Amino acid sequence: MARRLKEMIVRDLEDFLGGVRNAVMVDISTLNAEDNLDYRNLLRKEGVTVNVVKNSLARRVLAGQGYDFPEESLSGPTAILTSEGDAITTSKLVADWRKSKKKKVPLKGGLLEGEVLGPEDAEKLIDMPSVQETQQMLVSVIAAPLSELVGITNNILSGVPAVVQSIADKKKEEGV
Repeated sequence: MARRLKEMIVRDLEDFLGGVRNAVMVDISTLNAEDNLDYRNLLRKEGVTVNVVKNSLARRVLAGQGYDFPEESLSGPTAILTSEGDAITTSKLVADWRKSKKKKVPLKGGLLEGEVLGPEDAEKLIDMPSVQETQQMLVSVIAAPLSELVGITNNILSGVPAVVQSIADKKKEEGV
């Protein structure tokens, strides 16, 4: 590859990966052209950007940003997936697609909030709850005691008129 072309690709890659804190690296060697197109269309529809680059250039750019990836993360045909969301959601999209198509598309590594992940850690992302799922769990944990408090308060308040009415009925019976 000509030096000038490499420099242009590196600049483009620096723009693409500049400030990225969440990414997933995927081995795309098992995909034929039709599967690759289907895969990219699904990811694009979900807001995920796919970039296939030469590993040595990706390693150079990522090292320049302070990321040191294991050798297996950047070897062979590698697609770097980035999105506005978190790496967990992106890894779940990959897992769902490969499960539905019965294809082997291994995760090779990634970044989760700026932390470098190797292949094993990247595969573990699939089982983790996403940021949105975690927020929902947190809200439900906080809301549960509050709803119980509201229920208890409603029971107390609904019981007060009944007590007052029973006192009034008793006084009426006594003739007071």
